[in-house]
Amino acid sequence: MSLYCGIACRRKSLWCYRLLSTYVTKTRYLLELKEDDDACKTAQQTGAFYLFHSLAPLLQKSEHQYLAPQHSLSELEKLLAKFGQDTQRIEDSVLLGCSEKHEAWFALDLVLNSSSPINASLQKPQMETELKGSFIELRKALFQLNEKDASLLSTAQALLRWHDAHQFCSRSGQPTKKNMAGSKRVCPSNKIIYYPQVKVWKRLSGEKLQKRWDWRWKDCSTLHPSTGPFLIAHS
Repeated sequence: MSLYCGIACRRKSLWCYRLLSTYVTKTRYLLELKEDDDACKTAQQTGAFYLFHSLAPLLQKSEHQYLAPQHSLSELEKLLAKFGQDTQRIEDSVLLGCSEKHEAWFALDLVLNSSSPINASLQKPQMETELKGSFIELRKALFQLNEKDASLLSTAQALLRWHDAHQFCSRSGQPTKKNMAGSKRVCPSNKIIYYPQVKVWKRLSGEKLQKRWDWRWKDCSTLHPSTGPFLIAHS
């Protein structure tokens, strides 16, 4: 019995070590991409891109859930060329993370910051047809996504929104410039560095949602016994 327990403990320790080693390796790789623009540009060659249109992610319906398709750099370049946009727009993408095999994940909004004279709203149906999917508001599809896609798309949307809102320096009024990974923006005139401060969606399970609702309902009843419970908006 003791021998079996010893073997089980060693296996668990080995599994924990491998898990920690993978996490550390991925973290170091992502830090390298955030600090080195050339390394990040190289990672885009073999990376995968999630596409957005006015902060709405591209999704594909599969039975009772949505899937977030990935696109390679070559596919993205062909798409941009077909709709009259400069392939240099790929530099507007932001780094989201990477796989265990160091395949970098990026997000790009096809409309935000676009200088194309073509009306973006007119392109949306054609883009959806070409990409065989639909651009859907994230809050409407969040609970029909798997955990990985929900987390990645929430982070991507928050980062894209932050970059769209911080294109100019708050002190000098000059345009700021993002690094390749999108981990910061720099004002060329005064060298002030802006870092993303984002809020992402937190998807709760049905049990946690019920507990939160029960607590709020009980809280309202306790605070207002004379009038009974009523809904209070929580930020």
